[in-house]
Amino acid sequence: MSISTPLGNVWFLRLFSKLRRPKDPMAKNIHAAVVTIDRMLNFLESTRKNLESMYEDHQRRAKLFAEEGKEEYEKIFVEESRHIASLISLFSKVHFDLMRVKYRLQTITAVEEPMRLLPEIIQELEMIRPEIERIAPELTTMLLEVERRVNSVMSVSSLSSLSKFYPGKEEKGKQAKLQGRTPPLPPKEKPRVREKTPHKLASTVNLGVVKKLLLEEIKRNGGVLVVSDFSKKYGIPKHMVYIALRKMEEEGLIRTKA
Repeated sequence: MSISTPLGNVWFLRLFSKLRRPKDPMAKNIHAAVVTIDRMLNFLESTRKNLESMYEDHQRRAKLFAEEGKEEYEKIFVEESRHIASLISLFSKVHFDLMRVKYRLQTITAVEEPMRLLPEIIQELEMIRPEIERIAPELTTMLLEVERRVNSVMSVSSLSSLSKFYPGKEEKGKQAKLQGRTPPLPPKEKPRVREKTPHKLASTVNLGVVKKLLLEEIKRNGGVLVVSDFSKKYGIPKHMVYIALRKMEEEGLIRTKA
């Protein structure tokens, strides 16, 4: 007969969690980055829900003042409702972008050549940073920590790839012995072919076309755009829509209230 105590359970859980922690430097950095992103996602989701609740309350008050004939008060809550709606849209966009980065990082642990994906992730994080500073500056430090972790993964991956081309002393000794016994082999062509094949990003949508469609949609709806509806209507991925909106704002074609 065995007796289990709460203290024993706690000790077992601590030991089990230590055994589950990744020991590889690359996996360790990715795990830490994902944990930080999860904390950011929880904050963004909580704030967005609060904004949605506030939006519903403002809409209710605007309707109440409209029924009472108090147009000035109604106007205040209508304007604030629009402002809150734009904030909700921004929080949703940043949440979506961070989710994409999170799952991209998790994909790296399953592929053999992570260096192909890491530059894309760095670029994504750099694009997210201005929006984080705009709507949730308190998360900037956490985002910089994620960037540092990803850069660490990149440096570790670079060192591991170099070790394949520059063997250690023991390996050199083995190669010298083999060269003394057998004639040298002809050079292989496979590495050269792989180096000449560039990694291409999936970009089937023309950004200029997306911007044109967005302008037409915004004009048609009186300055209001629902990204999910637009994405379904034209079959354009949401991240492409957000990139186009960001470019349009930089060019002065549109202005997002926040």
